[in-house]
Amino acid sequence: MSTATAAPTAAAAEPAKKKKPMLVIIVAVLALAGGGGWYFLKGSSGEGEAAPEPVVESGPVVDLDPLTLNLADGRYLKMGLSLEVTEEAAAASEEGVSGAKARDAAITILGQRTYEQMLAPKTRTAAINALTKEIEKRYDGDVIDVYVTELVMQ
Repeated sequence: MSTATAAPTAAAAEPAKKKKPMLVIIVAVLALAGGGGWYFLKGSSGEGEAAPEPVVESGPVVDLDPLTLNLADGRYLKMGLSLEVTEEAAAASEEGVSGAKARDAAITILGQRTYEQMLAPKTRTAAINALTKEIEKRYDGDVIDVYVTELVMQ
C-alpha cells in the first residue's frame, strides 16, 4: 500500500518542478521587457552626455571661383567650392568671406592625392571630408558647411 501512495506523489512533484523553471524564465523576460520599455519611454537621464551644441544660424552660401590644381601624379583636378558661413562672419566683412584659406586647404590636401585615389568613391569621400574639416578649422567656426559644387578630373 505504501507503494501505491508513493507513485502518485512522485508524479505530482514532477510537473511542479517543470513549472518552476518556466515561471522563472517568464518572470525574467517580463522584467527585461519592462526595463526596456521604461528606458525608451523615460529616455536616458542625460548624465555623462555632452552638452548640446549651440544652434548656429546658417548664413549665406559663398560660391568660390573654380579651382584647378595638379594632383600628385601629374593629372589635373578642377573643383568648385561653396562655403556656408555664419551670419556674423558675413556681416563682419563688407567684401564677404575670403576664399583664400579654403583654396589653400584644397591645394594642400587634394594636391597630395592621385587620380586613382580621387577616382575611387571611398577615398574621394575621405579626401573631401578631410578638406571640409581643414576648412572649418582654418575659419575658426565661421564656416558651417562646405559644399563641393564641381569636380572634374583629367
